[in-house]
Amino acid sequence: MNAAVRYQRMQGLSLVEVMVSLVIGLVVVGAVLVSYITAGTTGRQQAAYAEMNENAQLALTLIARDLLLAGFSAPLGVAADGLSFTRTYASRPVFGCRTGFAAPATTGAVACALSGSDALEVVYQADAANSVPTASGVPTDCLGNGLADAGGFYLAYNRYYLATSSSGRSEMHCASRQGAGGQPLVDNVEGMTVWYGEANAASPRAVARYVRANAVSDWGLVLSVRVCLLMRSSESVLANSEDTVTYLDCDSAQQTSADGFVRRAFFSTTTLRNKMAF
Repeated sequence: MNAAVRYQRMQGLSLVEVMVSLVIGLVVVGAVLVSYITAGTTGRQQAAYAEMNENAQLALTLIARDLLLAGFSAPLGVAADGLSFTRTYASRPVFGCRTGFAAPATTGAVACALSGSDALEVVYQADAANSVPTASGVPTDCLGNGLADAGGFYLAYNRYYLATSSSGRSEMHCASRQGAGGQPLVDNVEGMTVWYGEANAASPRAVARYVRANAVSDWGLVLSVRVCLLMRSSESVLANSEDTVTYLDCDSAQQTSADGFVRRAFFSTTTLRNKMAF
């Protein structure tokens, strides 16, 4: 009788109970793993969007700063009509190519390439107040190169365009007429689209339309510039590189990407205040 009692007390779990426990344990572990992976993916995506936002703000600020100077030239005196000033520089404040520049660092007038992304040239009279001068006090271009004397004054021709780095990343570059070659300013800029706010000759102080560079009829009538930068994350941030993600490009068209990178378009519109005021 005592042996029978001891035998009953030594009985363990049945096979069914063990299987049920294992299934419950696997479900709990699986839920924890899914939550951990999802949190990691979300964190990487948030960091990527924050990085893109920072890079885009830097790039757009650099361009906008120059656009606010576009067409600037110190007045020399009052014109014959008594209503305006004569100026050292009175040519076009901006110029652009929808297909990029053929030679961005050329020392002469820049020409359009056969294909490529939008490129923008900003022209203004540079001085010690609107640029960072060299040690000898000479105004500089967008890369810090001293400008050439143009007869007692200095003209900056800052050219913004996209180029591919040695690592294969698309970057926003700047070059000028100094012929020193272009240099990268901001990386992971996958696309740049530029629209120009052009006025009619009959009403030269009011924007009549926004057009791309190839549709501008008179660069002297451009009063504002709208720039869109399509930014890409520096690294693949999706959990599965085959997962697709949708985004809106600079033309507000929905695009789909399956390379694991996230993208976002950033816009900025700048008025050429030196054209609106005179």
